Amino acid sequence: MTEIIPAILPKSFEGLEHGLVHLHGVAPLVQIDLVETNVLTGREAPPSWEEFDFEFDIMLPNPAEEVARCIELGASRIIVHAEASSALEAIQSLQQYRGGDYPVQVGVALSSTSTPEELTKFEGLYDYAQVMGIAHIGKQGEPFDGRVLETIKALRTAYPSLVIQIDGAAATHPKELVEAGATRLVVGSAIMSADNPKDALKSLYNEVNVGQ
Repeated sequence: MTEIIPAILPKSFEGLEHGLVHLHGVAPLVQIDLVETNVLTGREAPPSWEEFDFEFDIMLPNPAEEVARCIELGASRIIVHAEASSALEAIQSLQQYRGGDYPVQVGVALSSTSTPEELTKFEGLYDYAQVMGIAHIGKQGEPFDGRVLETIKALRTAYPSLVIQIDGAAATHPKELVEAGATRLVVGSAIMSADNPKDALKSLYNEVNVGQ
C-alpha cells in the first residue's frame, strides 16, 4: 500500500504548533521541512511529540550541522539532500542510529532529474530515497515537474526493492507517480490547506490504493 505523509513547511515554531494541531488525528507520522532555518533550534522537543512520529527533511545548506539536532528532537526518519555540500558527512554520522531499540531511517533526497548513479556514493548508508516532484524546492504549491516520472522509473529499474517517496506536487499526479514506481507520497499544501485534512488524506490514499 502507498503511504501518504503530510508535510509542514513551518516559518516559525508557532507555525509548526498550529500545523500539528491541524493534523490532529490525521496521520501517525508528519514530515517537517527545515528550510532557511531550523524553527526547533533551542527547543527540547517538537510540539505534539506525544502524538506524532517525525520525519525531518533537511533543506539547509549544511546538513552535517543539523543531523545531531534532529536526533535529539526524536526523529524517526531523517532526509539529507544528495546535492548538499556535506551530504555524505551527514549521512555517515547517522549510521550509528540506524539500529538499536529506536532505529532512525535515513533517506537520500534526489532532484526531479537525478539519475540512479547519484545514489552510488551513499550505497549501504540509507534506507529509502526521496525524489522531488518539483524543480524548485523549499516551497509548497510549486508546479509538478513531469520529468520526475522518468527518474522514478529509472530508479525502480536500478533498485527494484527500494522505497521511493515523492515530495512536491505529489497530490496533483498521485496515480502517475505510483504507476511509475513510487511507494510513498509526501503531501503538503493539498492536506494543510484543506478544511478537513483527514478527508483530504483519505481521498488521496483511496485514489492510489483502492483496487491495487
